[in-house]
Amino acid sequence: SICNESDDELLEDLRQEGVDPETEANRLKDMMLDTLKAFQQRGLVSAQKGYRRRVEQLEKKKYPIPEGRQERGSLFSLILQQPQYAGLVTAQYRDLKDLSDEDIETCLEDLAELGILDEMVKTDDET
Repeated sequence: SICNESDDELLEDLRQEGVDPETEANRLKDMMLDTLKAFQQRGLVSAQKGYRRRVEQLEKKKYPIPEGRQERGSLFSLILQQPQYAGLVTAQYRDLKDLSDEDIETCLEDLAELGILDEMVKTDDET
């Protein structure tokens, strides 16, 4: 039984079986460290998966944004004229002539995700 053998006897038995004790010890140590690391990072891994799922959902989501460049620009200008919404738009977006159509569309998507476009539609319907 290995319980009754000395350390030297166990090491000799390993060597006789063709196993390098130091290599085997390093392999077992690495395996235990990897297991410990995986256990400690399970919350991080879960959060990363949740983040990736949310990004995928956002990328698939369709927003009620006008198709044409001029219509998008008009909607964006209308939002900037509303004091309650203008503060949500960073200063870089306040000068429309320096914005590309893609910049306007991205900003409108961000505002739609925040529910601002829905509120604008409700406000227009009420007036």
